[in-house]
Amino acid sequence: MAKNLSERRTSSSTLSWAAASHAGKVREQNEDAFLVEPELGLLLVSDGMGGHRGGALASKIIVDDLPPVIENRLDALRSRSRRAVRRMLKQVIAEQSRQLLVEGTSESGYKDMGATVVVALIVNERIYVANLGDSRVYRFRNGRLSQLTKDHSVISELLEQGHIGPEDVEKHDAQGQITHYIGMEEDASPHVRSFLSQKGDRLLLCTDGLTDLVNDRAIARILRGTHDCQAACDALVKAANSAGGTDNATVVIADLLGLA
Repeated sequence: MAKNLSERRTSSSTLSWAAASHAGKVREQNEDAFLVEPELGLLLVSDGMGGHRGGALASKIIVDDLPPVIENRLDALRSRSRRAVRRMLKQVIAEQSRQLLVEGTSESGYKDMGATVVVALIVNERIYVANLGDSRVYRFRNGRLSQLTKDHSVISELLEQGHIGPEDVEKHDAQGQITHYIGMEEDASPHVRSFLSQKGDRLLLCTDGLTDLVNDRAIARILRGTHDCQAACDALVKAANSAGGTDNATVVIADLLGLA
């Protein structure tokens, strides 16, 4: 992935989308990767881990390998019921995790490489969201921002258990430590949910290089004031870099068109 990348595509029937990805101000290499396939209704972001080449390879493998598997499994479903699609996403992401673990022990891989993954899949009028790790999907609807994914992180667990409060997050030693990811030794169990879309919904997929530095209120303010997809992506990445740029930051935004 290039150090600084912006990309825009438009599909008049389904969605209008754009993306921006930047290495930030500290890291030499961008280990994030993303992919959008409007015809399939698929958006995907992955944040590599395992150090430089290992992280970049892991995220590249995910964006290369996962989409065709999702397409084939979706086509093979006898029923595209909510339950069937959710089960399919859980299965393919778990399989991808096992495959990456094996890849890390091969000659072409790197030991301990792994990556987060976050997926949004449009099937008819319903949006399916799945994730492993702390990359996120947000929905921006009627001026309100809602996180749709679950962070698989030490910080998230501490918050849920009441051991720390929101005011403790920013300076906590566990910042950035994730508990579930593609390539983990244990069986992966992704978080999957779905919701009915509305025309005008905006989806935001991003890595923690954005959300660790720019809070939800600031993200919502940028989305509220920037209607163009590419301009919004660029503004969010700029905000992350202005706040320190301590990590790679990748943002994909899709405006839903012609849906229910």
